[in-house]
Amino acid sequence: MVETLKVIGLDILNGSVSIVFSFLKILIPLMIIVEILIVYKVIEKLSDRLQFISRALRIQKQSIFPLLVGVVMGVTYGAGTLMEIGKNTPIPKKDFALIGIFIFICHGIIETSLIFWVAGANIWVISFGRLFLAFIITFIAARIPAIDRLGDAAGPSETSREP
Repeated sequence: MVETLKVIGLDILNGSVSIVFSFLKILIPLMIIVEILIVYKVIEKLSDRLQFISRALRIQKQSIFPLLVGVVMGVTYGAGTLMEIGKNTPIPKKDFALIGIFIFICHGIIETSLIFWVAGANIWVISFGRLFLAFIITFIAARIPAIDRLGDAAGPSETSREP
């Protein structure tokens, strides 16, 4: 009985370590590529070309970049970018809310899709499904009167804090 539990425990440990290394083989190069895209302002140029999304989601142009960062890199980077841009350019509370809704549903799309792929899932179905669902829900939320009332009032920023 004890020997069987040892074998099962070693199999679990071996499988877990194998999966972690598989994830690392994907995540480390991915993070390097994303950092390079940010340094060379590729994502910023992409946000200019995706201005039609900002119109559909009723957010301002400067809000598209943090949305893209959140979708590609995840919630933390997206929120950090949103706050950093909010320091220099006032971003409406409505944009904060809508970006939050979108990123809540669809964040870190490449990273999580590749993780699901390692687990055997179809990454195209997962990626497009999450993007579609996030877009539709945010599109509807942008037209809800309670969110629309947030209007053009600037959201939280470093300059609005009391010393």
